[in-house]
Amino acid sequence: MIRALIQLIFNPYNAWQELSSDSIRERYLPLLLVYPLLIITALSTYVHYWYGYTSFAEATREALITLLKFSACIVTAFVLMIKPGRRHYTTNYSKTQAHVFVAYTYTITLLSALINNILPSDFAFIQFMPVYIIWIVFQGRDYLKIPQENIFSYTVITSIILLGLPFAWDSIFDTLTH
Repeated sequence: MIRALIQLIFNPYNAWQELSSDSIRERYLPLLLVYPLLIITALSTYVHYWYGYTSFAEATREALITLLKFSACIVTAFVLMIKPGRRHYTTNYSKTQAHVFVAYTYTITLLSALINNILPSDFAFIQFMPVYIIWIVFQGRDYLKIPQENIFSYTVITSIILLGLPFAWDSIFDTLTH
């Protein structure tokens, strides 16, 4: 499964092609790659505790918020891809494909958060890593069977959804916790 993540980063078109041709891999990708990466990313917030930057209670709070935030992002993006997304571009992808697409694409954002948590200080270039989602979304057009005439609207709408949701959920959790 690590190979699937590396391929998504360095050759997203082939990653989507391989995924569409292997139904077993498609079915188990979220369980074997995305959700373990989500848990590892949440647990990586404890690295700041080990560096002495936060208390154990703050690290635990951050771990829970990270877990809830990215879980909420995946669920919300999935719901938005099923209902409103289909209104703006004609396609016939399944719910399974929408779930796998959203979860697999969010591995880039999870990886960015993981790297940011592990490093002793913030590096600005890593925080821009999720922008790469735009390219991954564009390359996933064949996986979701997006017609040629809808590629632009699909790329724009899906990218806005996938990039905007973490910020929206951050705001919600900041409001709830402060």
